[in-house]
Parts: sequence; structure tokens; C-alpha cells
Amino acid sequence: MDDVWKLIALLLAAFGGYVAYQQFRLGREKFKLDLFEKRFSVFAAGRKFLSQLATEGQVSIAQVLQFQASVAEASFLFESDINEYLADIAKHALRMHAVQAKLAVASSGEERSRLTEEDAEISTWIADQLPRLESKFAPYLK
Repeated sequence: MDDVWKLIALLLAAFGGYVAYQQFRLGREKFKLDLFEKRFSVFAAGRKFLSQLATEGQVSIAQVLQFQASVAEASFLFESDINEYLADIAKHALRMHAVQAKLAVASSGEERSRLTEEDAEISTWIADQLPRLESKFAPYLK
């Protein structure tokens, strides 16, 4: 009879261990899903902002600030490469705003030509970032 109780205790311990292991696995998968969702929201904000810049061809300070606010938690979710990349996007958007503001008041001539060329370079850089954004974020979204 004593052996039966030992066997029951062993089976209960094994079952408890199995349940604990399954809870551990479930917790780990839940963590991965939560991290993915937070990372994807940063990616989506970047994609939305770049698409908006590419289609409208202009940006306001309010839009840049909204973008920066929507990706603010990136420093907690990604390595420095993504944080630097997002800062670079914001920097180019601010530069676009500054160039377009100067272009609006520039008289014809060499200065206007230089500003138009700089605006075109920034617009090209921004348009090139849409496909690049996905490849930058891909390692973090797997």
C-alpha cells in the first residue's frame, strides 16, 4: 500500500511539473506576441509617416512631432540601429520642412535653384525609405 501512495505522489509531481512547464512556454509565447505587437506599432507609425511624406511631398512640424511621439517607445523595444534610423527619418522630415519654408519665400535665382534641388534630394531619400523600412525592421518582427 505504501508503494501505491509513493506512485501517486510521483505521478502528481510529474503532472505538476508538466503543467508548470506548459505555463512557462505559454508565458514565453505571450511575451513574444506582446513584444511583436509593440514593435509592429512602431513599424506601422514609420510606414504611415513615410507614406504621408512621399504622397504629400511636404510636412508640418506638428506631423514630425506626432511621428516622434508615436515612435518614442522604440528606444525600449529595439537596438540602437532602429532608434538611429527613426531619428534620421525625423531629421530629414525637419530638413524638408525648413527647405520648403525657405523655398516659399525665396526669390528666383541661384538660391531658389539650390533649394529646389535640395528639396528634390530629400524627397528622393524619403521615397527610398519605404522599401528600406521593412528590411530594417524585419529582424525584429520575426
